[in-house]
Amino acid sequence: MYRLSIMKRYAQPLVVFVILGLSLCEGLGHSRYLNEATQEIASEIYSGKDVAIKAIVEKNSEPSYTRDARKNKIEGTVILKCVFASNGKVTNIHVISGLPNGLTERAVKAAQKIKFKPATRDGKPVSMWMQLEYNFNLR
Repeated sequence: MYRLSIMKRYAQPLVVFVILGLSLCEGLGHSRYLNEATQEIASEIYSGKDVAIKAIVEKNSEPSYTRDARKNKIEGTVILKCVFASNGKVTNIHVISGLPNGLTERAVKAAQKIKFKPATRDGKPVSMWMQLEYNFNLR
């Protein structure tokens, strides 16, 4: 029991949410990650500066370490670009920077479980681009 509480206390990754505009993604050359459906509706997905109220995270999901990643002492950051959609779901998740041994997959699964209140523009819920950073640190 003591070992489990130590792992929970020190091995949990830190999640950082950074708002990222579509134009910035395209400027950085990440537009190749957008699928055709996303490109068709890209005009309906806003950056943080274009919404009245940004998306508000109500429940965050923390990814856990895989056994292989812990065994191989893998540390680092998984960066994901995604859409916090107007329907309350995280969609269009694209890996910008990943980690080995299943940590990238764990970060994607955690992102899919995020519960949030959608951003609003003109009083209506809208979709917005987000960048998620999951920091995996063994201590």
